[in-house]
Amino acid sequence: MATSLQHREVFATKLGKLVADMSSWEGKARVGADEADRIRSGIRGFPHTTAVTEPYMVGGVDGSGDYPCLAYSDSFVSIANASGTVYRTDSFHGLSEVASVADPNLELVWLPDDREAARPLWLEALGNLAGAPVRIVISESDYRSLKDAAAHYLHGSIELEDNLILPAASDTSNVAIQLRSCAELGAAYRLVRHSAKCRYVLMDTTLSLPMVTRRQLSLFYEHLKRLCCVEARSNGIVFITISKSHGLPSIDLVEQLAAQACGTGERAAEHWFLRLPTPGHDDWQLSLLESRSIPPMGAVTYLARFHRNTPVLRLDLDRVYWEKHLRDDPMEETRMFAELDYASHDQRSFGYPYPIKACHDRVRLSMNERAALKKQIIEAAVAQGMKRSLFRDASKATGHV
Repeated sequence: MATSLQHREVFATKLGKLVADMSSWEGKARVGADEADRIRSGIRGFPHTTAVTEPYMVGGVDGSGDYPCLAYSDSFVSIANASGTVYRTDSFHGLSEVASVADPNLELVWLPDDREAARPLWLEALGNLAGAPVRIVISESDYRSLKDAAAHYLHGSIELEDNLILPAASDTSNVAIQLRSCAELGAAYRLVRHSAKCRYVLMDTTLSLPMVTRRQLSLFYEHLKRLCCVEARSNGIVFITISKSHGLPSIDLVEQLAAQACGTGERAAEHWFLRLPTPGHDDWQLSLLESRSIPPMGAVTYLARFHRNTPVLRLDLDRVYWEKHLRDDPMEETRMFAELDYASHDQRSFGYPYPIKACHDRVRLSMNERAALKKQIIEAAVAQGMKRSLFRDASKATGHV
């Protein structure tokens, strides 16, 4: 019998190097006294909010899928699935569900490994997931203006469409990222346009734009992400992305400063937020952000904690909305976090906005559901004369499920 990995000598050697490297990195002095004072003074508390003075609605978005669920000869089939749901606040009953987006954002995507043959199928799938044709999304989003400024080059809509990054069908990890992101953002786009008008639409991601500095290349979901911002602010909705992975080193130092600012002593502070320095607005930079594109272009970024047992969260929101409604109104900014806190009191996701968790539970595909969907796809294809023997479930065939 093979020796267990953790008992092998090579593992112990590599583990020692790993923790030494991690300790050395984490132990770097990153924040001086002046910067610590800036952080401490920027941390603001908000009330633990268990009642609301007026009802409002909060929407949550999440997605699931199977990427790919099947292979057929040299092509792949994926299932992209996402949805949005709306909750109304109620001081007597907490959050009560009002509606979900009428139709789940569901797409069955077939992509051959031939890039030229796959391109029109890609564009059709992306448009269906977005809820608008690719060219419309590109032309109506403000991503192009951000990219013009970042890349120092004027882009045309057709040029951007022609240079979209569309991975080969066999590059399944990148295909999954694109389809899942577009499914979720498409659900968000539908939600900010939904008749059940929300005050907030929340989504588990960031507003990062990974290709914004590239002269021509872009990802379709970058355009769609910014279109959600454009549509949300035109409808008076706060579109907020919330990430459980803030990606910052020495976060314990920020938490210590938060405890000092909130007067909790050695106990971890909760119900606080910190807006990270925003280029063009603040006259200082946070050394913890070194070489990181935080805040993303077109956005402002906050760190916040809603409950002591929940990690510090990262929140991004549209900078245009922030400049118009929050920049010069600290009370409105505090109210926003208090209202998000109210949406974070469900015991199933304490300290994290429940509408996102509820939507996650709704759209998640179980193993049985995945198996049933695969069977339906195969049976329908065979009925059209396709060969059952050419369908492959690689994970199942190799014992990975």
